[in-house]
Amino acid sequence: MTMDFQYDGHGGLEYITFRGLNGCETARDMKNALELLKIENPLRSFQDRVRAGEFDSTPDDEYEQIASTMKFVSSLWRYPDAQEGEPAQNEMNVLMLLANAVEAAS
Repeated sequence: MTMDFQYDGHGGLEYITFRGLNGCETARDMKNALELLKIENPLRSFQDRVRAGEFDSTPDDEYEQIASTMKFVSSLWRYPDAQEGEPAQNEMNVLMLLANAVEAAS
C-alpha cells in the first residue's frame, strides 16, 4: 500500500490517500488485511520527487518546512524498541503506524 499526498502552503501534508484498497473489502477481509497490511514510508517518494526536480522552484524556507514535515512523518515508521540512530523502516504495519501516530499526538 502506498500513501499519496500533496503539500499545503505551510509545509504540511494534505489530500492524503492510500493506493491499494478498492473500497469493496468485507469486515473479515479487512481484519485479515490489517494483520498483513504494510504502508510504505513516504520518505522514499518524497526523495524521488526531490531528485526529479519537483521542488527546484520552491522557496528555501517553504522547502525546509516540507522537509521537516517529511522527517517527522517518516519518524513514525520506527518500532518502539528501535535503538537511537537506527533508521526508519521502509514499510510498516498499519496498526503499528496508528499506535505511533497516537503516541506522537499525545
